[in-house]
Amino acid sequence: MSNASNVFVAVYQVLDDVLTADIAPPPGTKATIHAIIDDFRKAGASHEIVGQTEQISVQLHLLEWAVTRSDPTLASQARESLRAIASSWLNYCAA
Repeated sequence: MSNASNVFVAVYQVLDDVLTADIAPPPGTKATIHAIIDDFRKAGASHEIVGQTEQISVQLHLLEWAVTRSDPTLASQARESLRAIASSWLNYCAA
């Protein structure tokens, strides 16, 4: 990622891609969010931003696991957590 605003937009794009997907996170989503976490760490981003991005990663793993297990309740909970993160992420983008 070339600059901070592009990284913030990339995070929101990952969230949008996941939340508009029919079932599982699209291929490459986890790798993208892990690269973004690395970019934030290299750039010295705040612990809050890194932690929020790590929570996205955790929820992506949980969603993938729930889909693999055919557990619609757990998948729904992971998606709801990701929706909440997406909503709060807009505040980071606006700041």
